[in-house]
Amino acid sequence: MPACKVRNDSYADSEVQRQLQTLGQYTAQAQGTSSLQSLFDVTRTGGVSAALSQLFQSFSSWSVTPNDACSQQEVLSSADAFASSVRGLSSSLASESQQLDGQISSTVSQINTIASQIQQYNIHKLQSPQADPGADAQLESSLEDLSQLVNFTTVTQNNGTVTVLLAGSSPLVEGSQAFGISAQNSVTSSPAPANPQSPPSAHILDSQGNDITAELTGGQLGGTLDVRNRVLGSIVGDAQQTGTLNQFAQGLADAVNQILTSGTVSTATGAGNGSPLFSYNNSDPTLAAQTLALNPSITAAQLAPVDASGNANANANLLAALASQTTGQGSIDGTSYTGFFGQITADVGQEAQTAQTAQTTQQTVSAQAQTLRDSISGVSLDQEATTLMQFQKGYQAAAQVLTVLNSLADSVLNIIPQTA
Repeated sequence: MPACKVRNDSYADSEVQRQLQTLGQYTAQAQGTSSLQSLFDVTRTGGVSAALSQLFQSFSSWSVTPNDACSQQEVLSSADAFASSVRGLSSSLASESQQLDGQISSTVSQINTIASQIQQYNIHKLQSPQADPGADAQLESSLEDLSQLVNFTTVTQNNGTVTVLLAGSSPLVEGSQAFGISAQNSVTSSPAPANPQSPPSAHILDSQGNDITAELTGGQLGGTLDVRNRVLGSIVGDAQQTGTLNQFAQGLADAVNQILTSGTVSTATGAGNGSPLFSYNNSDPTLAAQTLALNPSITAAQLAPVDASGNANANANLLAALASQTTGQGSIDGTSYTGFFGQITADVGQEAQTAQTAQTTQQTVSAQAQTLRDSISGVSLDQEATTLMQFQKGYQAAAQVLTVLNSLADSVLNIIPQTA
């Protein structure tokens, strides 16, 4: 029986693993950002964009006929629909966060399973130091599987065992021990959170409970963490940032409410002051989008088209002008509210496009690295695994034949008369 060939170019193996780590990262980023992008209507014919346009249109119509009951009611209806669309998007983003959390937990479980496989290889190596091509092939297969999941480095010890270090520093496998990692969601506590009620971020802890999230940048785990904490966090907020969707919701609500409450419901002497159109939980900046709502106590008669100077429909005109205003309270960082939400959508689209392009390029690079490695070694892991299976089946067949022959021999011996 010919001996199994084994790979002897450790540099080529390491390069394949490195390229697979990068491919796993881009693949996870492409999948995650593509899913996020699907939540935003780039055509602006639905979702928040369409609701925002309808709200501004209702302000414009009301500014023409400020005392018309139908125009007033349309403002309330449009405001309610707009708030509902913002809450809906916030809810969808929260669901996406949960899906990403599930992917992170699944990836962590796979990493720990592979760590156990490598641990068993080390135990076998300590017990049987002699060369074992089959075990070596299985080790290389496990390391390539791990490469697609997380960034790591390996060190082969003098006794033949393999030490696996996540991000080059946190031990995953060392000698006969495996050090499992775990996933946890929490509001980042260091530095002290500016937004203590913010959505929690995803964290990865080593076996000692140390947070190693920042170190895990490669593989599917690194890519998913990036989408979960950086891309999604920039939209919905986290311990240190408000989140662009919350900026948008709070900024627009505050601008509209300030205009309405600064005026009166009519030009008559003693006319009542206007009421705020929107309400939201302002106890934490990251709660604005998920709690944005039409002021439950407002009525059509409490809308205030008259400004503080007594101009009949000046407030209504100011509200209509918010659609394109790029200065003062009618904007966010010099961008109109329409433009600001459009930029949120564009940013998500850019993240998705960048990740998809990187994934496509890296697929080619990874394939080239594997081809070069296989040409150097003269054998691929798939070929090794197939050959090993053939050897195993041949051994099993031979063992079965011996069993049958042994059984026949026993039967023959039982037939031969026994002599005294």
